[in-house]
Amino acid sequence: MPLIWLDEFAHRVPTRKCARPGCGREYPVRRYRYDTLRLIGWPLYRVARFTSWCGHGQELIPVPDGGEWVRCIPVVGTAR
Repeated sequence: MPLIWLDEFAHRVPTRKCARPGCGREYPVRRYRYDTLRLIGWPLYRVARFTSWCGHGQELIPVPDGGEWVRCIPVVGTAR
């Protein structure tokens, strides 16, 4: 049975599959407040890295999403 994540309003949070080949576990797609990202040192429009609950590293790019919220877009592949 897949895990279910809830937001602060007890609504179900959408998920994405882990990009690591062979894993396929799902992790929650969260939205963040700009102030929170600034406190943890994630600048806008730059690649940010974190380890999801399955233990694999994920990369995303924080982009403003109206008002004080930031949407995080997953990085697919590598740019050289």
